[in-house]
Amino acid sequence: MTFGIGESVMATVRNPARGQQIWYQPGPLTTILGRALGGRIGRASGGWDIGITKVHLFPSPIFTSLKMPDSLSVVTFHRDEVWELPVNAEVLAWSDKTGVEMFRYGSHIMGIQGHPEYTKDILLHLIDRLFNRELIEESIAAEAKTKAAGSEPDREAWKKLCTAFLKGKL
Repeated sequence: MTFGIGESVMATVRNPARGQQIWYQPGPLTTILGRALGGRIGRASGGWDIGITKVHLFPSPIFTSLKMPDSLSVVTFHRDEVWELPVNAEVLAWSDKTGVEMFRYGSHIMGIQGHPEYTKDILLHLIDRLFNRELIEESIAAEAKTKAAGSEPDREAWKKLCTAFLKGKL
């Protein structure tokens, strides 16, 4: 199977000195990125992960230098995940449901399973849309809305982290 991003990813892997930073973060693209780099992906054994999820950052000088907390909340909206990372990739974060929430490959490629750019309002709209199109059951929609009700995504912290990556500081 060929992916549209495959050539761009592989060109960057072969020649990171070109200065390109690739940040494919939306859930489906993160799994595609993992596969394009040689990892294994598939449907999550736990099914959909929809809501605002606490993502735990692995201890790292990267996060210490940015003064990141131990965990960040992010909008999650996926049912696929990276099962096995590509060789030389590093897991940066995990959640209770997903073992690879964020990874990087060298200093120029990073994937984030969640959606740091989404607000809670966008999430609630997406939940309704999935339910109305009969792509998720009512119980999953209700659970996702309940999960989202009491929290907000840490969008400013994610912005800081992603900006640092794009500036080559991770």
